[in-house]
Amino acid sequence: MTKGKSVLICCILTMYLVAEPTGAQNELRIDEEIDFNRTESWAMKYFASVNLFTGLGVPRGLDPGSVEIGFELDWVPRLSESERTVGFDGTKTEDLNRTEVFGRPRLEIGLPWKLSVALSWVPPIEVNDVEPNLFSASLARPVWESERWRLGLRIFGQYGTLEGDFTCPRREAAAGDNLDLNPFRCEEPSEDTMKIRSSSLELGVAYAIGQSQKWEPYATAAINSMNLDFQVNARYNNIVDHTRLLTDGETWYGTVGFRYTGWQRAMIGFEVFYSELEVIRPPSTSVQSNSLFNARTYFSIHLR
Repeated sequence: MTKGKSVLICCILTMYLVAEPTGAQNELRIDEEIDFNRTESWAMKYFASVNLFTGLGVPRGLDPGSVEIGFELDWVPRLSESERTVGFDGTKTEDLNRTEVFGRPRLEIGLPWKLSVALSWVPPIEVNDVEPNLFSASLARPVWESERWRLGLRIFGQYGTLEGDFTCPRREAAAGDNLDLNPFRCEEPSEDTMKIRSSSLELGVAYAIGQSQKWEPYATAAINSMNLDFQVNARYNNIVDHTRLLTDGETWYGTVGFRYTGWQRAMIGFEVFYSELEVIRPPSTSVQSNSLFNARTYFSIHLR
């Protein structure tokens, strides 16, 4: 999709919005491939990065057949109004601050040759009008070990959806003809869907501290390939909007954290996560850094 075509679409939407409602329903059905630095793309890759399936440590080489179950809890930073102004190529403020935490269960199984596989599923449980459904899997292995140091590699992928009323939030639709509270004349809560497909390669290094070696600080870095898709399903100002936005590209992230293994079967971990995310916010035409920084915690129990 060319820049000129994107501008034309925005102009058409603007004419619809400033016109008085006529009662006729106009359908908007466009598939648009957008640049990875556009504002809508930034919002998609921001939330795809929030739920990236990091290793929360460096691969340890579990015994074949061993099983660990755990739970991860992540902090989701609040976005400012300027950061949320991402709709229609950076001209519409979206309701993106739906939660401050994100959690998921994790299962890790030891395989031969020091390999381990980790699995996770975030079930479709609705929270603040947003319903996730995310599947994640990884394959990991230590590639070099000494008495205290360990270097490990991990590949992982994620597939799933986030469904919610992003384009037309419930509170705006409930405001009816009040243009201060409902500037786009939303007629009902939208049923939008963001689809996430991503794969990553992560390299990590860990160091065991002290005579007991129960404290293990670590650092990781990874490159991610993302294929993202946002399907609008909204009714506003007598428009039935089925616009579909598609984008793809690469990001990277880094983490620093620690694991504590001082108990016989339990382990806890904590890490801070940083990902460099670029965006072009109109009227500027230059690329800016608008990154993600959050914190993640983890608790697991070794079953066998």
